[in-house]
Amino acid sequence: MMKNIILFVLGIFCLAPARGQLRSELNLPRVGDELVKEQVIFCDASEAGENRTWDFGNVRLTNDAYIVHYFTRNDWKIIGAEKGKLSFLLIDGDSLLTSGYETPVDLVKYRRQGLLLRFPLAYGAASQGQFEGRGKHHDRLESVVSGEIHTTADATGSLILPGNDTLNSVIRVHIRKIDHARYAPISSDFSIDRPADENLFSAVDPEIITTDTYQWYEEGYRYPVFETIETCRGDSIEKIPLSKSAYFYHPAEQAYLPEDTANQVVLERKQAARKAKMLEKESAFLSFGCFPNPVKDHLEIEITLRKAVAVEINISDMHGKLYAHLQLKNHATWYEEKIEMQAYPPGYYIVKISAGNETVSEKILKN
Repeated sequence: MMKNIILFVLGIFCLAPARGQLRSELNLPRVGDELVKEQVIFCDASEAGENRTWDFGNVRLTNDAYIVHYFTRNDWKIIGAEKGKLSFLLIDGDSLLTSGYETPVDLVKYRRQGLLLRFPLAYGAASQGQFEGRGKHHDRLESVVSGEIHTTADATGSLILPGNDTLNSVIRVHIRKIDHARYAPISSDFSIDRPADENLFSAVDPEIITTDTYQWYEEGYRYPVFETIETCRGDSIEKIPLSKSAYFYHPAEQAYLPEDTANQVVLERKQAARKAKMLEKESAFLSFGCFPNPVKDHLEIEITLRKAVAVEINISDMHGKLYAHLQLKNHATWYEEKIEMQAYPPGYYIVKISAGNETVSEKILKN
């Protein structure tokens, strides 16, 4: 029996992806998937780097939630539909490309598709692609469009979601899309699938639109869990802000995507690793876990006891200075406490848990 358990655990870890890495089998969109997307109040969190902590716990929800649906159609490989917009996508091996989009007023089709994501995608990886095509606006204007897309996995760390759930294996992707579009009155023989008559556009200056999209991914979830989008008009020297928006993708909904065995294995592996971490700090009487680590603002402490007794929690720095002292006297076998650490200086701290005659501790890093 023990041998079978060991082989099962080893199998989970062998199937798991490299930590902090997006992979095609885990993160490409799939026909038939549906997920809940909810708009939230915009928050600027564009700072890049490793071991970041993004606290969106207090971000206000707008109650504007809707379903994102992926489906297929004869003329497109895969389409993402949300709130009246269709995003035309193409999967080419381990790459996700954009083929255009459609809204109630615009239709744009790229003859040359733009590269959005190339897998595997680990921290520091970057890609660049060009796109070009045709479009029409309100059935009154036709356009020629071109531009470039720059994608970078620019940050890793922990993410505190609205509702204060914490994800600890987050990788963030920054997608910058620069659109150049020239417009002219629509001609009688206009066809979006035919090259444009350059004489119509030779004297027209392009309109330049830059869109910066930041997407936060967590291991075990196919789609982002959080997203911000900023749109500006103009080039890199002079930009005019147009819009800002942010969205929360509910992880609980993604955890139950149908037939997503690959990500379910990752979630099971993470749960097993969390339990193993608690067992490392287990005494004969108690076990506990601290999350996230590194921590920025809020530290969550979970304590499990063999017997219901009072518990004492102490947090001190590496020089022995005491920063927190809690006495929990409700005599339970399980405790969950949240420690506010916003005012703590950056550095290492020791969390010490005492219950009965047992004491265990863990070192944490405050960013």
